[in-house]
Amino acid sequence: MKQDMIVILDLGSEENARLAREIRALGVYSEIHPHDITLEELKALPNVKGIILNGGKNRVVDGVAVDIDPALYECGYPMLA
Repeated sequence: MKQDMIVILDLGSEENARLAREIRALGVYSEIHPHDITLEELKALPNVKGIILNGGKNRVVDGVAVDIDPALYECGYPMLA
């Protein structure tokens, strides 16, 4: 049996590694992935139980806010932003 996983999507935060460590300290496996992951790539990951969108001061690049693929909002996984 594979362990359940929380996916952290990097939207410009400097705290991704700390967040992943804190989640793992609670006994839940987590992985950090870039904001531009596709729905197909996300669904290929094993045992995803939820997604955390982790933004920060680096979220705006060249005046445009970084965001995820709109299809991910409808993927059915619980999401925390």
